Parts: sequence; C-alpha cells; structure tokens
Amino acid sequence: MLLSLNNITFEFGARKILDEASWHIFPNERIGLIGPNGAGKSTLLKILIGEYTVSAGTVNRIKNLSIGYFHQDLQSLETEENILNVAKGAYAKALELEAQIRQLEIELHESEDEKKLHKLADLHHDFEIAGGYEMEHKAAEILEGLGFNTIDLQRPFKEFSGGWRMRVLLGKMILQHPDILLLDEPTNHLDLPSIEWIERYLNGYPGTIIIVSHDRYFLDRMVTKVVEVSQQTLNHYSGNYSFYEQEKEVRAEFQQREYDNQQDFIRQQERFIERFRAKASKATQAQSLVKKLDRLERIEAPISET
Repeated sequence: MLLSLNNITFEFGARKILDEASWHIFPNERIGLIGPNGAGKSTLLKILIGEYTVSAGTVNRIKNLSIGYFHQDLQSLETEENILNVAKGAYAKALELEAQIRQLEIELHESEDEKKLHKLADLHHDFEIAGGYEMEHKAAEILEGLGFNTIDLQRPFKEFSGGWRMRVLLGKMILQHPDILLLDEPTNHLDLPSIEWIERYLNGYPGTIIIVSHDRYFLDRMVTKVVEVSQQTLNHYSGNYSFYEQEKEVRAEFQQREYDNQQDFIRQQERFIERFRAKASKATQAQSLVKKLDRLERIEAPISET
C-alpha cells in the first residue's frame, strides 16, 4: 500500500466536506476520482499531497513516497526558459549534476587534479543513473506527442497561451515519474490526437494514476477503479466509468428497496404502539417496541445528485 486514508474527517469552517471517509491506494492502480462540483474532489487531492490536514482519522504514507499533482493553477508559472528546458526541469537531480560536471570541467581545464578526475567520473556515473543522457530526448518526445512541433521546443514558455502552457507542464509532471500521479482535468486543453497519445503513454506508466475528469470516454479507457466523492463520504467501485454508472444504479435500487422495507416495518410498529400503549396488558410490549425503534439504525433514502 502506498497511501491510506482511515476514517478521515475534514471541514472548511462549519462545513463538513468529508466524514469518516476511507481510501487505500496501492501500486500501479488506475483510479478515476469523480463527484459533483463542490463535493470535495480538489480538497481530497490536497489531503493526499499533504497540503490539507484532516481534523480526525489518519493519513498514512510509505516512506519517501513521491506524488505529482497536475492542476489548472500551474499555468501561472512565469519563466524566461524555452519549453524544452521547462519540461527538462523534471530531471532536477540530473540538472544539478550537470551543473557540477560543468564547473568541475572548468576547474580541470585550468589545472589537472587526480581527485577531481575521479570526482568527475563519479558525477558522470550519477548523471547517467539520474537519466541525464536521455532527458533531452525524453522531454522532446513527450512535448511532440502533446502537439508541439520541433521548432516550438526552443520558443519561450511565456509566448504560449494558457492551454499550451498546460501541455508543457503536463509533460513535465509525467516525466518526473512520481509514485502517484494526480491528474486534475488533464484533457482540458488537448485535441483528440494529443489525448490519444497521452492515453498510450500513460498505459505504460509504472506508477499509480488518479484522474479527475469530466471526460467519461477518457475515464472509460484509462481507469479500472472509480472513487466517488458523495455526501461527505467515499464510495468505491471496481471497474471503469461505465461500470460505475451501472453499479451505482444497482446500489441505489437496492438501497431504495431496503429503505422502503424498513419504512413499512417502522410504520407497522408505530401503529401497534399507538394502538396498544394505553392498554395495560400490552403497555410493556408497546414500550419495548418504542425502545427497539429508538435503537434501530435508520436506512437513508438514496439521494439523486445532479
């Protein structure tokens, strides 16, 4: 297990967003996170990354867990860098090593030193391990897959519109290869060829992917589980979006039958109580039924969300 939410509760002021909700996230899962606007999807994502703290329950993460969070607010990034370099920013460790290599090469050009030569060899080895020799190719590959021409790669990030900026940042996020990749509306600014390309790319992604999207067709092709944020809790479904729709209807029909049956039972008991509570011979039995109804765990009627 990578991360678990155990009976968590979260409030914004007096408004309760989640109440004793649970979710266990495992390696290599493909999960769709859905729910009506305002239900708490973005709040839940921020709980996962640790930006928000729950008021009750526990959040457990494995040691050194890496989480990438792609969301629409990222486009406000300001930089003079070209888009290829922005995407290459995913290789932070390799870029740091590259800078050290360049500095050491300058020093060695001025005067050779055996210790520095060994240090340089170690840095080149670490650079290779960090993906340094392939980062430019990988960054270019993913940007071109997301719709950029080769000539675009040298253009400054700031020259592009918000939608194209989001493509760059989506590419960078994927290149970071976090253990859990959170994608909030990843197809918003993508055309059909780019959506098809990103689907193929993500199908081979080695980590867990959690997707928030209003694109049901994208969810159908991408996810094998659905988590629904509804009525302050999390409902879990083992299937894609189409399965979720069918299963939710089945569950609602079952809950409605259970609710109707319980309401019939309650009405019968209340009629008996009303009829016999004043009779001495039945008063004890009627009082016992009152206590039984008070202890009865009530089934709620299914609520239709639009």
